[in-house]
Amino acid sequence: MINLKEFLVQAEKYDIIPIYDEFIADTETPISLYKKLAADKDYSYLLESSENDRYSFIGLEPAAVFKNHKDYFEILKQGKIEKKCDQDLISYLQNYLNNISVYQNEKLPPFSGGFVGYFNYEMIEKWEDIFHAEKGKSLIKDDKPLSILVMTKMILAYDHLHNTVKIINNLQLEADLSLEEKKKLYAQAQFELKKLKDKIENTKSKMAVVGERYSSEKAELISNTSKEEFEEMVKKAKEHIREGDIFQIVLSQKFSIENDLPPFKIFRALRSVNPSPYSFYLNFPETRIIGSSPEVLVRVRDNRVMTRPLAGTRPRGKNKKEDFELETDLLSDEKEKAEHTMLLDLGRNDLSRIAAPSSVEVTELMEVEYYSKVMHIVSQVEADLKEGLDSLDVLKAVFPAGTVSGAPKIKAIELINDLEKEARGVYAGTVAYLSFNGNLDSCITIRTFSLTDGKLNLQVGAGIVADSDPAKEYQETLNKGRALFDALKVVREDGIRDFSNR
Repeated sequence: MINLKEFLVQAEKYDIIPIYDEFIADTETPISLYKKLAADKDYSYLLESSENDRYSFIGLEPAAVFKNHKDYFEILKQGKIEKKCDQDLISYLQNYLNNISVYQNEKLPPFSGGFVGYFNYEMIEKWEDIFHAEKGKSLIKDDKPLSILVMTKMILAYDHLHNTVKIINNLQLEADLSLEEKKKLYAQAQFELKKLKDKIENTKSKMAVVGERYSSEKAELISNTSKEEFEEMVKKAKEHIREGDIFQIVLSQKFSIENDLPPFKIFRALRSVNPSPYSFYLNFPETRIIGSSPEVLVRVRDNRVMTRPLAGTRPRGKNKKEDFELETDLLSDEKEKAEHTMLLDLGRNDLSRIAAPSSVEVTELMEVEYYSKVMHIVSQVEADLKEGLDSLDVLKAVFPAGTVSGAPKIKAIELINDLEKEARGVYAGTVAYLSFNGNLDSCITIRTFSLTDGKLNLQVGAGIVADSDPAKEYQETLNKGRALFDALKVVREDGIRDFSNR
């Protein structure tokens, strides 16, 4: 806790000072806290870590919302448009972060304030020259924002190691504040911290209604691509591979259903049936994003950069013996290993664009990781960030991941546009946080639902190489979708289940 005396000293030097309180929360979970404080609030979010990471984060009412459209972005404050800009949002954020000073408190987690949100797959067109040889052509897009980021004043950081919660209130100091004004600002921040802490202690989590059922059990998920159409896409992709246009490409199909299921209940079911390193719930009114992703896009912490490509898949077995047999088969499959090697090389090349000289290294090579429904081959690549660059430069360099696009990346993106014939939107983009201190953590939006205009969407893909079997690649998309299908089944058929707030 920073006291008034220290605050006044730091207020002479910094534009943003995080004020925080910490308390034991061994009877709470990130789920119960989100339900108590934010479940009905627009632009709130929950970023939940796996057991291997220390912190989960809850964002409450935003100080500002940044909506990025095709030709401009807008800044909203208190629900009203404050500013419209025709420049690139990333450039705007870089300029903003370069011109503010933030007090760094070593007792706070890697993310204690900054920006949280998503970038759609089609954001790549703002950063790279797509369709260079076909002037006037562009990626297919839907009518939703390409990205939405929220800058949240009040953040909860749940510490899984110590079962404590830090409530962090980021005070933004205007220039030329008087001493009395600074004291009032500090007092107001302390009042807000106490008010939120009291609400946590005095609010009971709402439990599910016994016997609750949902009519969506009568509805069916409908794909935008039939089995025959998907297999034909694979055949066309293989022709491009034979002609030397690409080495590998990821093709996908989208499933949709008219939704009446409670979005947060879908999230809780998904994280229950598909525990993953990245679980997230973005309660954005334009598009609610519900995911449990196994794959980091890129992480930047203290100028060290890490990416971790997953490529090569088998379904999980029914027992340990079957798991071992499937893992052995996966690691002996030359097609799967060749695909993984191509995407590992692409990851190394992406990092080399922003890395300090001779710092790119493979720190893990072709390990197998188990998830609830599938297993993947995974490698890890790390590098030191080149001087003069920042986390947003890193994001632009690696986006979108080669594991959801292909290699060479730009040509694969062009062909995906022609073959799939529909905007991907949230799928294959990223959900991320960008801290005021320069840290960034992002995951690829796979194993993810998007809820837009009453329709629930999910999208699943498969990596295509020269010797791909179209029928097997179609089946791989279904294998990857099993966790999502199962989550919906849990909510439809077991409406009374509450998952004990875990």
